[in-house]
Amino acid sequence: MFPGFPVSSGYGLPVPYTTSVAQLAQGAQIQVVGTPTGNRFEVNLRNHQNDVVLHFNPRFDDNAIIFNTSQHGTWGQEERQSQRFQRGVRFILSITVTHSGFSVSIDNSHVCEFRQRVPLYAAQILEVKGDIQLESAQVYPGGMGGSMNFPGMNASFTPVGFGGNVGGFNMGFGQPPAPSVYPMGGGIIGGGGIGGGVGVPSIQSCRIHTGSRIFVRGYIQPGANRFELNLLQGYNDSDDIAFHFNPRFNERKIVKNYRRNGQWGQEENQPFPAYMPLVPGQQVDLQIACLPDRYTVLMNNHPIADYAHKITPGSVMAVQYKGDITITGVGQL
Repeated sequence: MFPGFPVSSGYGLPVPYTTSVAQLAQGAQIQVVGTPTGNRFEVNLRNHQNDVVLHFNPRFDDNAIIFNTSQHGTWGQEERQSQRFQRGVRFILSITVTHSGFSVSIDNSHVCEFRQRVPLYAAQILEVKGDIQLESAQVYPGGMGGSMNFPGMNASFTPVGFGGNVGGFNMGFGQPPAPSVYPMGGGIIGGGGIGGGVGVPSIQSCRIHTGSRIFVRGYIQPGANRFELNLLQGYNDSDDIAFHFNPRFNERKIVKNYRRNGQWGQEENQPFPAYMPLVPGQQVDLQIACLPDRYTVLMNNHPIADYAHKITPGSVMAVQYKGDITITGVGQL
């Protein structure tokens, strides 16, 4: 996954960075998180012969974003968009495969469509290089029945601590080990208890540190009012909470907080974003990434919330679920 182990400066992935890409299909998504540090960087989908299916190239010295393709060593016609990045400012780039090409968004804001010129099967490698501090590079193949390519619920899960590749996860974050997935059955988590659900404990052991990711697949019940996810410093409902994530459908807002020594901190409230993937009566894929200074929450690959650390992430021992949600799978990377 990290051929040659290029030198990396500071936290994050080494640059240039490459990772293998499974067969892309409509609905697949590439997500890159980083911070520009110089004049240019590139995100390329290419094969081993250096045919380029998509060339994405922000240029600060040209005040433009360049899109292009290349076959047999010959570049095609450039397409240009106005510069959307700022040096030193963190971004989230999302590239989604559509029926006719690629849809590109930056920080959840649509930028453009780029029509496919080179067959998708030629996309074998995701490459990021240039003047960038690279935090995360992820590939979510399409056509797998879930936007995060979460392991199928009938997959043979690997218990924590035994390692192994599970369910086709293909993502980068620092230099992670192979993902482990908790074996969990389906069930409904009760709104107030800690033992509700059929086959799914509402408090599940996990250890969180910088670079960790937690994946949750669930079903939001029709007519849902709210649910919550808590990162606990123990295994009991009364333990301190490093991060409290609480979407409230009846109030159309997301509440974030922490709890120390039995006392809640100051709530941080934000309205539901314009695109809100949390919809009652639908399946949802949740990802919580633990960064050096904050947690970032993504729903169905869309970033929806950030929360600065109030309690050291290394003290988290368990994840807890409550409210109007059915949990069908949990994984950790």
